[in-house]
Amino acid sequence: MPGKLQPSRRPPRNEAQRQTILDAASLLFIEKGFGGTNINDIADAVGVTRTALYYYFPSKEAMLEALTKDVTERASELTAEVSRRAELPADQALHELILRQAGLVLAHPLQFRVAERSEGSLPEEQRHAAQAARRAVRDGFVSVIRRGIAEGVFPPVDADVAAFSIIGMCNWCAWWFDTRRGEPMEPVAELIATFGLRMLRSPEAPGATNGEKRGKARSAKADTTDVGYALARAREALDLLENSLASTP
Repeated sequence: MPGKLQPSRRPPRNEAQRQTILDAASLLFIEKGFGGTNINDIADAVGVTRTALYYYFPSKEAMLEALTKDVTERASELTAEVSRRAELPADQALHELILRQAGLVLAHPLQFRVAERSEGSLPEEQRHAAQAARRAVRDGFVSVIRRGIAEGVFPPVDADVAAFSIIGMCNWCAWWFDTRRGEPMEPVAELIATFGLRMLRSPEAPGATNGEKRGKARSAKADTTDVGYALARAREALDLLENSLASTP
């Protein structure tokens, strides 16, 4: 509208400083616990005054809310973007879901760890919002897995257990991946997506690998509707991932 003042945008420098504060708060919340960390600790870690800190966040509670909201809501949005694309074959959709979830965790490992450990310290409204976002992620994975089962791409496993297993594999990245080492995260995310898909893809499905087809003989006697089957495939994928990462120079 002509003549109407448009809201000013903060320069990128301010966004970078905001992220620096959140990173410092994340490390302190992990090291000392949310209750054991105060505003002075965070200001000292960033190298600014409390007044400068208050320009970005009025309290440590506001920092925790921002840390949790950033990752949980983004995870929910990424999942919804993929799970709603009915034109994507289920195996491709699951690969993309895992790639996005793992990529988000790998990009923000400290924030995911804080969100998991300190969710109970959030105000009730924010806590419920974080829990709703987590449910939305799970529901998106379950929806795609069930569609794959109906299409014959995945065996008839318990979709909830399979979803929890795969999401857990993605979220575990937050506990061992360190972005500060400068290692590229894209190959790791792709590896996790490959192994996550291998957990579920039926040996008869188009595009199944020779290894998956050989695995058919080992699992032929197993009841694929059993929860144990889904968990066994999850453990197999995690073992493969661990061995692959251990062999990386």
